[in-house]
Amino acid sequence: MAEEPLRPPNSTFVVRFWQEWSDAGPRWRGRIEHVQSGKNTVFLDFQGMLGFMRRFGVMTRDRGWTEEERFDNG
Repeated sequence: MAEEPLRPPNSTFVVRFWQEWSDAGPRWRGRIEHVQSGKNTVFLDFQGMLGFMRRFGVMTRDRGWTEEERFDNG
């Protein structure tokens, strides 16, 4: 009998974005928290956010989507 592949447990994340102002102009920052563990980090770009999520076994099979595909709800 074949065993089912291991799946990561369900994870919940809280993400917050805000805009900061500096001499170089405005930039976006974010903070993400893994609810189950209480661990969190700040990030400056989308890849930083994804890197944190991957630590918890989430989105490890990213197929290299474009930014438009990642955020397209249609």
